[in-house]
Amino acid sequence: MPPSSSLTLRPARASDVPELHAINAHFVENTVLTFVTTPLSYPDFFNKYHSIRSSGLPYIVALDASADDPDAPIGSVRVSHFRGSQADAYRHTVELSLFCHPEHTGKGVGSALLTRLLDVLRRPEEWGEEWIGKEWCRDDVRVREVIGVMAVDDQSEWKGGLGLKEWYERFGFEEVGRLRRVGRKFGRW
Repeated sequence: MPPSSSLTLRPARASDVPELHAINAHFVENTVLTFVTTPLSYPDFFNKYHSIRSSGLPYIVALDASADDPDAPIGSVRVSHFRGSQADAYRHTVELSLFCHPEHTGKGVGSALLTRLLDVLRRPEEWGEEWIGKEWCRDDVRVREVIGVMAVDDQSEWKGGLGLKEWYERFGFEEVGRLRRVGRKFGRW
């Protein structure tokens, strides 16, 4: 579904963090889409936001101009250093995290966010420093690989749990492996 014409995207701001924290906590507490079992405290979540933004990596939010609060994020996408490390060998690889408010899933918000993120990463020199730090425009550090690690929810009604996999594939992602029974949440592997 194409996103609403009232959808806007912009770089995340510190004032967005309370809503982003709430959206993330919802998915931690209610789904297996993340294997995190306890939501980060607000200070820890804010520190994560600050770390990503200060590294120059993109952190993008979606807003609905027609909402009661048009400044409240309804979704976000961010990337962080692969494996949580700034190890030199991984400098060209990032891992993405994308979450949409539960009332806004299936409405094109995630697609708009991921499309923008990939464009910013592919062509960083065409986006201002508000979107991505100028250091990421240099060829020796430019992002070359974006990894989307996902859990397959075999109890999902969305294509038997494979809907998210197919969604990622529409953006050029490909499955390169499966780790079975490596995470347990809500009594399920």
